[in-house]
Amino acid sequence: MLPTLEGIIARRVLVNFRVDPDVARRLVPAPLEPVVERGACVAGICLIRLERLRPKGLPAAVGLASENMAHRIAIRYPTPDGPSDGVFIWRRDTDQALVSLLGGRLFPGVHGKAAFDVAESDASLTMAVSTERGAADVALRVRAAGQWRPTPLFPTFDAVCEFFRRGDCGFSCSLHHDRLEGMRLKTLVWKMEPLAVDDVRAAFYADTARFPAGSAVLDGAVLMRGIPHEWHELADVPELATTG
Repeated sequence: MLPTLEGIIARRVLVNFRVDPDVARRLVPAPLEPVVERGACVAGICLIRLERLRPKGLPAAVGLASENMAHRIAIRYPTPDGPSDGVFIWRRDTDQALVSLLGGRLFPGVHGKAAFDVAESDASLTMAVSTERGAADVALRVRAAGQWRPTPLFPTFDAVCEFFRRGDCGFSCSLHHDRLEGMRLKTLVWKMEPLAVDDVRAAFYADTARFPAGSAVLDGAVLMRGIPHEWHELADVPELATTG
């Protein structure tokens, strides 16, 4: 088991898309099931800057800093006590070479390599993420919003905060795609801020071979900053359903 890791979420942007449930079900491996919220599945991009990340108990000075990105979808997964909320991660990317090298090998989570160009202030954030072969490139411009603007997925700010608070367990396929790996993100405080999206371009969701035209539509975005947290490896993860 990976030791518990701790650090600070310096910045976490969740950009959310409404996805057609029939499309989503084809893209999520059983026994995981996409969550349907107000007629659509909740997919998105998590853009997260981690700082002081190190095994729990070590001095913060030895911790790593990295920019990371995950393309994910809200799911329910089976447990002995019944279905539980989580996320399935289609792909992860990072600017930290060590994370890319060891992810999926020494610890859960296969990570591709990416370059992050970030310009931020208290009021706005601009990001350009360049991935290998451009498959998941992202261009984003967001700004602070005084209040939440209702969206088809989340009519209130309380609704969006509670939805993402529940989904703290993330699953992804192993390096050889033969099993699931899992990590739990334990946040020691929970606070979000609403964002207004001025522009977003996401190659992953624009790929019509994966998401036919009109099946993945921007819904909204939120921000988290300065969040102390821990990462816990999940020992008991669902087994992938076999076919044939």
